[in-house]
Amino acid sequence: MPAISSLRSQRLSEFRTDIGQQYVAFRMRLAWFILPVKSIYRVIPLEKTIPKLTVVGQNVPIVDLGKLLFAQAQTAANTVQPLIVNGARVVSKPCLVVVRSQTDDLVGILSNSQPALQKILQDDLVPLPQTYVQRWKVDFITSMTIPSKERPSLFAIDSDRLASKILHTK
Repeated sequence: MPAISSLRSQRLSEFRTDIGQQYVAFRMRLAWFILPVKSIYRVIPLEKTIPKLTVVGQNVPIVDLGKLLFAQAQTAANTVQPLIVNGARVVSKPCLVVVRSQTDDLVGILSNSQPALQKILQDDLVPLPQTYVQRWKVDFITSMTIPSKERPSLFAIDSDRLASKILHTK
């Protein structure tokens, strides 16, 4: 059997399907974070107060990860690189992102923006650098995308680790 030439393999690679996954991107304080769409239970727009959330008789813990990670209460929206999706800027309007783990545990995350769908290729995600691991001291942020002109760094949250951490530290 003849070996495939490099030119032919290049042509064939153009037809290869992208191994991308849909994520929900949202801003918390100084950075953008992503969660797989399958781990999102619900997104609730917030007005002035943070609601108490109860699902099937169970209180859902609500956490301000931005405060935990960045040790500050608020930040100006114009100091963060915007996220552009389909040519439109993602709106800085607070919401509550309710995350579901594989064991059906729910945790609410306060967000500083409306969520936006992002298709991210598996090759675009790189392991979280040690500087972030040491600064944040959390194990539920596992990887990130490299920033580009089109998109800022997006930090990937592992919903199972997040739920475990929040529910076991209560």
